[in-house]
Amino acid sequence: MKMFNNFDLHFIFDLKNENIRFLNAEYVHPLKQELVQELQADFEQDENVKMAIVFGSAVEFRCNSYSDLDLCIERYSFDKPFRYGTCEEIDILYWDRIGGKLKEEIAQKGIVVYDREGQHV
Repeated sequence: MKMFNNFDLHFIFDLKNENIRFLNAEYVHPLKQELVQELQADFEQDENVKMAIVFGSAVEFRCNSYSDLDLCIERYSFDKPFRYGTCEEIDILYWDRIGGKLKEEIAQKGIVVYDREGQHV
């Protein structure tokens, strides 16, 4: 199985509005699309962010208004944390700091929403 963006495992959602334009937006639940759209500016400004992957309930129909956003960041330098400007509930994991089982789950079910190098477009 390929790493990330296994679209055949996911639903295609309607876009919440015409301002939603991030990579693979149609695979993120509409309740989380605006938050991921807001994060795009943070990804761009932080030159340490190589890739951002959304996983968990935000890419499934079970997402609801109480769900947080599960986000995995792959970065160039392991000692620099990702800084973002929103106060919404986000669980951030770093690819270099998670174990093999969780990496496997994210690789299989995660949707890349930002890719600085264009490797998973």
